[in-house]
Amino acid sequence: MKMLNLKHLYYFWLTAREGSITQACDIIDLAPQTLSSQIATLEENVEHMLFKREGRNLVMTPMGKEVFAYANKIFDITSQLEEVLQQAPDNRSIDFSIGIASTVHKILAWKVIKPALNIPNKIQLVCKSANASDLLLQLKQKKLDVLITDYLPHECDRDGLTAHKILSTPMSFFYHSSKADQLIEDFPACLNTYPFLSYGRNTPYLEKLKDWFKQNKIQLNIKAEIDDSALLKVLGQAGEGFFSAPTYIAEEICDQYGVKVIGAAESITEDLYAIYRDSSLINPGLEAILNYQPKQLGT
Repeated sequence: MKMLNLKHLYYFWLTAREGSITQACDIIDLAPQTLSSQIATLEENVEHMLFKREGRNLVMTPMGKEVFAYANKIFDITSQLEEVLQQAPDNRSIDFSIGIASTVHKILAWKVIKPALNIPNKIQLVCKSANASDLLLQLKQKKLDVLITDYLPHECDRDGLTAHKILSTPMSFFYHSSKADQLIEDFPACLNTYPFLSYGRNTPYLEKLKDWFKQNKIQLNIKAEIDDSALLKVLGQAGEGFFSAPTYIAEEICDQYGVKVIGAAESITEDLYAIYRDSSLINPGLEAILNYQPKQLGT
């Protein structure tokens, strides 16, 4: 086998990523015949077919998929290097883009993001909040460096990605301070028929929460179903109903929203994950998040 030509590898990788020679040509401004020839030269040099035709579609062979996986890592590192080289040494800052799933409690997200702002490097932080599946796509498209989510995607959707569990916390229940004291003594029976501010149906632990209510013979009275965790707490602050949130941030929630803890469900946990692309180079901000050490509850 001849020495690997990175330009030919790039043409193959771009074509595989875009799904067709035509779309790849639009990006690199090459004639389709020229691009096809370059890919054919790569296949000849590596002594393997990387693409095959299925009808009018161009599909990667098993070896093509394997080569594409390695090429992904190579050109991810190349892209990072280009960004570094474009900046003057004395004014070099690190861009760090974080996606935060809308169902993640923002106070909880802030706790795990904060270490990234304390690294020695100058950092420019960009945070986006949206549906976890939309952010996962942006992560794969290299528009984000990491996704902070309480939902672990299916294994088939994590191809080329690494999932790191940051923390796991049980859930507590909160109610407006002026009304909480009368409920605390009779928890959890006190929750029966009280207005409940529920998370959206995509929240990972919602079914576990509903099962917990059934086990404790609590008849749910759902007053609102809200996807955004911050908005849900605002309604709780207004006294519209009780809600659940991670015990790990109970103190901050009580201080910020004028509510009290009325009880906890130790069997229901919220797990928080950092999902990022596989690469031998890790953004220093991401490294700080991965090294986050959650405090022990009660300390």
